[in-house]
Amino acid sequence: MTSNSTDTVPKPARERTVPAAFGRAVALWGDQVAFRSLGDAVSLTWYEAERRVRDFAAGLTARGLSSGDRIAMLLPNTIECHLLDHAATHLGAVPFAIFNSSSPEQIAYQVSTAKATVVVTDVAFRARVTEAIDLLGAPVELIVAGVDSADGLAQLERDGAKDIEFDLAVRRAEVGEEDLATLIYTSGTTGKPKAVEWTHRGVMSQLRALEEAVPLSRVGIVSFLPLAHAGGRTNALYGSLVHGATVTECPDISRLNDCVLDARPDTLFSTPRVFEKLRAAIETLVEAEPEPRRGTLRDVIDIGMRRGRRDDRASGPEVGELTPEQVSFHQASVAEFSPVLRNLGLDRLRSAFVGGAPSAPELVYFFRAIGVPLLEAYGSTETGQNIFNRVDDFKTGTAGRALPGVELKVAPDGELLARSSMNMRGYLDRPGDTAAALDGEGWVYTGDIVTMDDDGFVTIVDRKKELIINSSGKNMSPAFIESTVKAESSLIGQVVAIGDGRRYVTGLITLEPEALPRLVDRYGLQGTSLEDMAKHPRVLDEIGQAVDRANCRMNSNEQLKKFVIVPEVWSPDGDELTPTGKLKRRVVHDKYATQIESLYS
Repeated sequence: MTSNSTDTVPKPARERTVPAAFGRAVALWGDQVAFRSLGDAVSLTWYEAERRVRDFAAGLTARGLSSGDRIAMLLPNTIECHLLDHAATHLGAVPFAIFNSSSPEQIAYQVSTAKATVVVTDVAFRARVTEAIDLLGAPVELIVAGVDSADGLAQLERDGAKDIEFDLAVRRAEVGEEDLATLIYTSGTTGKPKAVEWTHRGVMSQLRALEEAVPLSRVGIVSFLPLAHAGGRTNALYGSLVHGATVTECPDISRLNDCVLDARPDTLFSTPRVFEKLRAAIETLVEAEPEPRRGTLRDVIDIGMRRGRRDDRASGPEVGELTPEQVSFHQASVAEFSPVLRNLGLDRLRSAFVGGAPSAPELVYFFRAIGVPLLEAYGSTETGQNIFNRVDDFKTGTAGRALPGVELKVAPDGELLARSSMNMRGYLDRPGDTAAALDGEGWVYTGDIVTMDDDGFVTIVDRKKELIINSSGKNMSPAFIESTVKAESSLIGQVVAIGDGRRYVTGLITLEPEALPRLVDRYGLQGTSLEDMAKHPRVLDEIGQAVDRANCRMNSNEQLKKFVIVPEVWSPDGDELTPTGKLKRRVVHDKYATQIESLYS
């Protein structure tokens, strides 16, 4: 893998549009690797990437795509997916991605509401997309990757290569900063998804603010979050343009560990779920080490986490006092984790950022204990990623402070309001919803309840619509309860706090698939089904101890009085989770009503 020199890196992109930033990357780093697949099976320099973007753009022009038109993409994270997105923006068209797990009805809804005239998909999803187009009953051109036919993506590129008159630089210059760069559909947890409008001005403002405050990748990025995810677009598709970082494509999330190991990125942006899985993988590697090294690594984690809690003045029964010898031991021994991190491809990380869902301080303490500077951040589809902790200026348990150019204020009811040039333009063709979320002075009403301290650090409490009120009238944040419990054991996959209108709080808990092998080895559960494992006394005891530890960190009204382990694995875009991993609370409550009622009988 080719690395980019950091000695003479120019200032961050000051271009007005994404195509202009792409052109700048080509001019500055043309011979460097821009996109690659796992193991360098395919590798493109920025010069080669620009040539293919040009051919795709010319091919799309020949198919009738022009400025302002919408093109939908239902594709895995591949090199072609990124090139096609850039090609469309060079035409002034509006590319948007649809989650690959979407049903025909969901696909039809997004294609219809976006008024897309072209849909590009992979041969693996062709049947579902064809069914969706049939549901529309409107003319939509279908282009398919992975087939060599007239409607294939390869043919589109070949057709474009024949158009020797097409000038990519001319088309690039015609795109304006107020033009739409993309649409991103909301997760739809509270109703039909809405298409959020991102302009080129908003995208470039976000990149400049991020680069001013936090270290963006100068070496390598792993693209694994779908481009239908706001973070997937900002951190990989657009983020690579700032310093010409190499993007390693991860088309299958189950291969993420392999891709991270292969790419060895210098920055990593993701949701808590990915870092929870990485924590489980690290703990598994530690347990596989022989003594006395295993004991040393355990001590590094234990003392390092205690140092983090002590430095943050965190509460909890195991904080205690640290001796100077223990502190010196941790400082001298944290390097012992270098081989472990190298085995996972994490050894070059300059910074790692977690956001998109609530994360517990314990997750942050764990990674800092082993030498990985994990930092919490906040963003939304409507505001972009606008609140970050910095490497040298952070407060654990908060989302950080506003990025440069971002104004924040807290409404009387605790709702966070944000104003900046990176805010959305609005919701596509939904003026009523836009007016409710974006006022005349440019403030976006985020729907998140927060607190903000005197230093400007923001703590996310919960979604305004998801707060629960017990039968005594106490307001509680289910997200806080859930993240606190999850943080106490890497064996815990998901937690759902129940308690609205109830006398006390209970919880549904699932087991973490990544940690099951360790559980099997520890208790000799080979051949045991997940259903039997969820009822095993040793497992119940270990999860129960984690709940007890979590309860020590919460007020009495927030504590889980009872819980049940659900013997199922919840996957993104399944019954219980949205494509971005958010809980579908109403669905969970309905599906597990019997288990919930048993906790109150």
